[in-house]
Amino acid sequence: MSVAAYFELNESEAKQIAAQVGAAVANWRARAAELGLSRTEINRMASAFEHDDLDEARALAAA
Repeated sequence: MSVAAYFELNESEAKQIAAQVGAAVANWRARAAELGLSRTEINRMASAFEHDDLDEARALAAA
């Protein structure tokens, strides 16, 4: 959200995009497993998907 203006997005547009991204990656662990990644590989990638920013995006998607 802090860089939305750089991309010429207003707050509403930025929130909409964040919600879409949050929804798209909400089940990333299950999808990664379906694609054959091992538990170790999935856990190694967790920091890219599981953080406060994603939690906020998921909350926007749920709203």
